[in-house]
Amino acid sequence: MLGPLEQLLRPGLAAALPPGQDLQTGPAPAPGGTASRVAIHARRLVQDDPNTPDERPSRDPAFQGWQGTLAATPEHPLDFILPDDAPGDLTEVHCPPGRVLAAGDAYLLDGRTLRFFRAPPGPVLARTRGAPCAGYQERRNSRIDLELQAWARDMSTADDLLARALAAVLATVAGLDVIDLSSAPPHLSLRLTAPRVSLAGIERNLDPDNPERLHCVAHCLIRGELETSLILGAPDPQGRISEVDVALHLPSRPPSGG
Repeated sequence: MLGPLEQLLRPGLAAALPPGQDLQTGPAPAPGGTASRVAIHARRLVQDDPNTPDERPSRDPAFQGWQGTLAATPEHPLDFILPDDAPGDLTEVHCPPGRVLAAGDAYLLDGRTLRFFRAPPGPVLARTRGAPCAGYQERRNSRIDLELQAWARDMSTADDLLARALAAVLATVAGLDVIDLSSAPPHLSLRLTAPRVSLAGIERNLDPDNPERLHCVAHCLIRGELETSLILGAPDPQGRISEVDVALHLPSRPPSGG
């Protein structure tokens, strides 16, 4: 479930490294015959401890919705139409992935059509929100432990590779509004919103499996609010009052007389 983060960071990382540089994602072993290697590994996702024993993550009602990539219409390459199976109203537009576009600045919504002012710089992803349903949406402050590793035969190369990788990751995360970690539509969505990355430390040692090779590691923390959405289908049935009868009883008039 942390693989999408590694894939999101990989293009910027590859562009920052020398051409042809060996680049791995996930848990990676030391290089064999190659002279050097760089690896990016999202190690774990951890939710922050509550400040008090009674503090609980906020939990809101769930809503049906849709998330997917939109394709431009052949006749109008700047127009992107929401599919018929996307229920509800448009809530977010991402382009490139992870960067939320503001309506009116990048596009206008005309009915079910997104009309862009200029060619989008990448894939256009959209999210909609429909009717309430069974399930919940929970938010909690969390962090992701991220490791950048570099192996090389000399210290200057290892330091250079690690510095390039670190600069690329810091720059990429700085431009993100949300990180999609897992999506199993229509039931589960896991996102880290408002991500912030910081460098926690750097270490370097000789590779224990090959003392002739140096191993450098940069430890990063990506903090944000983890948004977990669980969609369980139709809402629970609820009883409703269909009719109310009101009977008005007036007091009887006292008898007149003398």
